[in-house]
Formats: sequence, C-alpha cells, structure tokens
Amino acid sequence: MKLLGYFILLSGMGIVTLSLGWISGYHGLGTIIPISMIPLVLAALLALSINYLQQNSPEVQKLKHSLSLRTAQLQDSNQIIKRISTRDRLTGLYNRKGFTHLLKREMKRCARLETSLVVMAVNFKSLGKDSGKRYSMMSILGRRISNFIRDTDVFARISEDTLAFLLLDTDKEGAQTFINRLNQRLNQSSFKFPPFKMGISVFPQHEQDKPEPLIASAIKASKLASEGEIKEAEIEKPQSGAS
Repeated sequence: MKLLGYFILLSGMGIVTLSLGWISGYHGLGTIIPISMIPLVLAALLALSINYLQQNSPEVQKLKHSLSLRTAQLQDSNQIIKRISTRDRLTGLYNRKGFTHLLKREMKRCARLETSLVVMAVNFKSLGKDSGKRYSMMSILGRRISNFIRDTDVFARISEDTLAFLLLDTDKEGAQTFINRLNQRLNQSSFKFPPFKMGISVFPQHEQDKPEPLIASAIKASKLASEGEIKEAEIEKPQSGAS
C-alpha cells in the first residue's frame, strides 16, 4: 500500500507537469500520450527506490526487530496468563476452573462416543483448620499423588481441602479399580498420607449437560462418606410439578 501511494503521487505530479507544458505549447495529442509514459516509468522506479531504502534503513530494521520481540513477549505473556488462570498456585495442579474446562470438553467427547467418565473428589478435611499445615500438606499430597496416576487421567485441586480426579473412559467399577491401585501405591510409600474420604459422580448417569453439577455431586458425596469409603453421588430426582 505504501509503494502504491508513492507511485500514484509521483506519477500524478509528472503527468500534471507534462499536461501543463502541452497546454502551453500547443503540442499534438499524439505527442503527449507517449511522453506521458516517461513520468509513469520514473515514478515507478522512484517509488521502488524509496520503498527499498526505507525497508533497509537501520532505523526500520531496528523497529522491525523491536516489534517482533514485543510480539513474541506478548504471546508468551498470554500463554503464561492462560496457564496461571487454570493452575493452582500451591500444588501446580489444575484448579477448579481448569478442571471444569477439561471436564466440559471430555463430557462432549464421551457423549459423542457413547462412553462414560468419573469425577472423583478426595476430601482431606482431617487436615484441620491450621491453614499453614493444611497448605503445606496439600502441596505435598499434590506432588506425591501425581506420581501414582496415569498420564490420561486428570488431577486437580478444586478447593482448599479437596483434590479431584477425572477418570476417562471408565465407570464406577473402573473407579474402584483405580482406588485399589492408588491405595496400594500409597501404602507402599514411605510418606504417611492422612486419612481421606472419597465421593464419585459418573457421566452420564448423574449429569448429562453441565460439568459443575457433576463436580458438586462428587464433592457432596465425599463429605458424606466415612474415612476410607468411596461414596457414590445420589441421582437428583426431578421435582414433581404442582397438581
């Protein structure tokens, strides 16, 4: 666009100049037409020269480099912001927002493939009210339990004292198998894990549309469970209309 602007400006100036000379000198029309091509050619050459010099000047190159660097920095910042917004600062796991986003996507996939998934909430209410102790323990738990799960499963911290798993392509029986395997690994660990309670909700059995009710059902079930127990969420019965 800049090159075209230079060409139009310079050629227009040349044609106007020749036209005034033709008018004042009473030359024939056959003379002005071929002569008018001269400023067009010169304008094109001048426009190309000006554009080339501007494109290759040190100032322009420096500006281009600065813009490229700034663009790269902004892209990196956007990625960092996006990552931070879906990650828990304490454990580095997915937070509630990130977990919900992934669950929503997987619910759509399961609906399309007609498979199921399980949301498992693991409640560590036994950590007590000491915020310093609870935060320290949740950080340790997050890192250690991450070593015991499959790469295909999603692990998150969804509240101050609750961790969560998203078990893909499985059901209630598969969740029990997962817990048995996890407990075996935890018992073999030199680290003494505090007691916890577990609740599960299954898609599409407990919720078919939105991820939040599925998460909330699993959390509610975990709070109602006894220590070491896996409690399945109750299916909410629709309220009957008024007669």
